[in-house]
Amino acid sequence: MKAESSKVAMRRLSPETLELIRQRGIAQAAGNRELTTELAKQCRQAIKEDLKERRAAVILEVWENYSQSPPKLRQLQDQKLHSGAQMEQLQRP
Repeated sequence: MKAESSKVAMRRLSPETLELIRQRGIAQAAGNRELTTELAKQCRQAIKEDLKERRAAVILEVWENYSQSPPKLRQLQDQKLHSGAQMEQLQRP
């Protein structure tokens, strides 16, 4: 399971970030603590930026899909509200 989630995470990270992670692993294996610490800081920053970009892309995709078919979404929302009102009427004694 962990290997699978690692693969998913790797697809979301840029090649530059993956290279930083690789370099950090090499520095860690060599026992260079100072370089490892510096690369770890850079990795954390790069991962944050990659995830921000990914989040922005997902939000944009959702927005584009919404703007292409708002009547259908509104219809679904109305149905949900209507079914909620029906449930309230059934629950009242």
